[in-house]
Amino acid sequence: MSEILEGPLFTSDHIASKVSANDEKTSSKENQNIKQNPKGHGDKNERALTFEGLFSAVYLVITQTVIFTSIALYFGLNEVWLGIASSFPMAFQVFQIFAPALIERIPKRKYLLMFFNSGRFLWILLIPFLFSSNRSPKIFVLVFAISQIFAAFSGNIWLSIVSDTIKPERRGKYLGLRNFFVSLATLVSFYLFSLIVDNVKRPYNYMLVIVGAMVASLFSVVSLKPLEEKRAKTTGSLNDLRLVTKDKNFMKLCMAYFAWNFVILIASPFFAYHQLNNIKLPVTYISYSSIAASLLSMVFYTLWGRLSDEFGHKSVLIVGMSIVSITPAIWILMNERDWILAMILDAILSGVGWAAVNLAFVTLPLEAASSSSPMYFAVFSALGGLGGTIGSIIGGFVAQFFNSFDFYIGTFHVYGLQILFLIESVLRYMTIPLFAKVSSKKYVSPATMFTNVISVLSGRHAMRINEENRTDLIIGRKRIDRWW
Repeated sequence: MSEILEGPLFTSDHIASKVSANDEKTSSKENQNIKQNPKGHGDKNERALTFEGLFSAVYLVITQTVIFTSIALYFGLNEVWLGIASSFPMAFQVFQIFAPALIERIPKRKYLLMFFNSGRFLWILLIPFLFSSNRSPKIFVLVFAISQIFAAFSGNIWLSIVSDTIKPERRGKYLGLRNFFVSLATLVSFYLFSLIVDNVKRPYNYMLVIVGAMVASLFSVVSLKPLEEKRAKTTGSLNDLRLVTKDKNFMKLCMAYFAWNFVILIASPFFAYHQLNNIKLPVTYISYSSIAASLLSMVFYTLWGRLSDEFGHKSVLIVGMSIVSITPAIWILMNERDWILAMILDAILSGVGWAAVNLAFVTLPLEAASSSSPMYFAVFSALGGLGGTIGSIIGGFVAQFFNSFDFYIGTFHVYGLQILFLIESVLRYMTIPLFAKVSSKKYVSPATMFTNVISVLSGRHAMRINEENRTDLIIGRKRIDRWW
């Protein structure tokens, strides 16, 4: 996902200007190549990356949804163990620091990605233990941990390929479209897996789910074969690590990402846990909410992708964060009486908001980085992973405390975990200003972006003038000045 700037250390401003000049030269050369070879390989590569995402989505269902929580509970994980296991996807992002050096030694990133994606097959080792009466949480945690180490390497390599394969001006639109199809695959596979978990006898239900995910993982590896990647323009090195740490704006983004993941992982592993363990909802019922959210995400990924290219990736990120910060508070309604209303509201806001957040957390680091060095994105992921790890571990103990009590307000049943969810909502809002301080090429406030979109839809003239971090929005005869 990145390109390395070799040579002596420079200030971030010098690096940015130097890279900008290089990008202009590269862009003109690419345009000449397109004229000489109009077919190119762009569509072929985009298709390969899209199919890889489609099949990977099936595997991610068993690692990032209520299916994961259900399997974890079957292996006997309590709140603390669940918090620890949930920290692994974030914790092992620190291994991305070593990915640039690996890319430097083995520049064939496609084969590296295929190898590390194969780490998913470790889940096959869990199948024999499904039929054992002595299922130890440690076995589940160990297998999941090793598979997530592989996933950490593959994430950085994938972003490196996208950075050098997809042009900057097309990334928002392409990734929005790709995420649309990924959401569709997630929707279908999650629903099917939910039906299997609820209707097939244990442990055969979990065996079928794992086997299905492994078959999809095999197809995801094979789908990368047609990919014709460019040779990495640059590679990672310790010198690049020094460059990244001196890039003040990018480090602001990294520290904001650290704080966001810390806050998110304090409570996120326990939403599904609350539904399964406290409310005793069937997995299929929970899947209905997730399917509704996925359908909305499919629509809004394409919309957010266009808005991201038009108004700026930071604008979309802050709007998305503002939306998803509301959702934990809605869970105060998640009890035996009002869970249907809570799930409907959560599905709507999550589907719209997380589509924006997930998209922007790919596109904004690509924009904020002064070069496309893999080390930029390794540091970004590592710090985010560290924040998530600390949040998950602390969250496990905090959740265990809150889940130890419940009470009634009249006839309204309140679980201790719901108090934690209210606190989570406040903490999410408190992290948004950290992202507002990050400089970006384009940015308009959420209110301004909404006004501009409505103006365009209603046929009124709207024009934005961007000068680094200052945005003037002209609508009709009115001018709105924004210091950010």
